[in-house]
Amino acid sequence: MRASRLISVVLLLQARGRMTAEELAKTLEVSVRTIYRDVESLNAAGIPLVGEPGNDGGYRLLDGYRTRLTGLTADEAESLFLTGVPAAAAALGLSEVATATQRKLLAAIPQTARERAEHARQRVHVDLVPWGQEALAEPLLPELHQAIWADRLILVRYGTTTSAIELAPLGLVCKGTPWYLLALRGTAIRTYRVSRLHSLSVTEKCFVRPADFDLVRHWQDAVAAYAETFGRMAVKLRLRGNALLRAQWVQARSRTIAEPDTEGWSDVELVVEDPDNALDVIRTLGNDVIVVEPAALRTDAVAMAQAFVAANT
Repeated sequence: MRASRLISVVLLLQARGRMTAEELAKTLEVSVRTIYRDVESLNAAGIPLVGEPGNDGGYRLLDGYRTRLTGLTADEAESLFLTGVPAAAAALGLSEVATATQRKLLAAIPQTARERAEHARQRVHVDLVPWGQEALAEPLLPELHQAIWADRLILVRYGTTTSAIELAPLGLVCKGTPWYLLALRGTAIRTYRVSRLHSLSVTEKCFVRPADFDLVRHWQDAVAAYAETFGRMAVKLRLRGNALLRAQWVQARSRTIAEPDTEGWSDVELVVEDPDNALDVIRTLGNDVIVVEPAALRTDAVAMAQAFVAANT
């Protein structure tokens, strides 16, 4: 484990140029004290690490040093080919580039790793488009991607606005099917749904990305904060038959499904957002549904069923 971490420290510094002990510790999920010990061990082993003090300081590799510890193991090659998402590459206009890159990787790695990578590619495929839907056309994505890559300011019209706004695009995130743009507007980082962008103009003006901005970490924090804005309502049901099958995929924040009893009924608890969301779930489940708790939801579900019968008789 420690040997792997020492290699990771070297590869991180080789890729990023300079990192503080705090940044290395957070990335590798260890303490800062552990990073200090690792740096001492690397220096003792002859790896030319340089520590620089100050606000702009940190650790870096001596200029010109490159490690040769970059060969892919069989497991690493397998995981790399498993993480490819063809739909995302296509949306960004990178299908041919991604395919060519995979070919080069396959040609460069050892035969054993090559076989494992091909084995994985033939057995796991990621399709982000839900059943009954088509992939959303996002014609602005390739140009957005190029602007982000070049750190160029963009002018966009968003939503119902008629005037263009200037943004510093920081990154793109594919959340299921929709794409989202994370961008600086003034000094605030905001999120924009790409499908709601009505026009895009890439300027010649460049911007400086915030030094502490990490796309993955920012998105994870934003998702967690957004989830907290929703309510939480626990619903206890008794289900069997097709209703029990549908409970596996209805939209819920969490679900607990007990083993069926001798008559095929299972106790199910779903955590949803609010009573309206709960009624939508019950409607989706169909027949063979008994609402156990809360009592108010059972009353609303009965009223919904009676209204349906009245409208269809």
